[in-house]
Amino acid sequence: MKKKIRRQLLRKYAAILLLALLSILYLLLGDWLFGYGMKNLWYICNYLLYTTAEKLVAVGLLLCLVIPDAFYFITGTQSGRRSEK
Repeated sequence: MKKKIRRQLLRKYAAILLLALLSILYLLLGDWLFGYGMKNLWYICNYLLYTTAEKLVAVGLLLCLVIPDAFYFITGTQSGRRSEK
């Protein structure tokens, strides 16, 4: 069971990273096609999380995603799903 859970978590994060990479490449391609240059995306990134509150919320959401999965990856068990059966 531990190997199955760990494999699922690794697949989950591999899919997240793949989609993030494809999204960034899509944005870079669009900027390049419309003549803004390759550095336009990095210029825009300075304004995505502008205030401290936005940065704190983004970090909090990221921690809510990663901490439970890290716990399940280390222990190799997930909470029971008895109510679904």
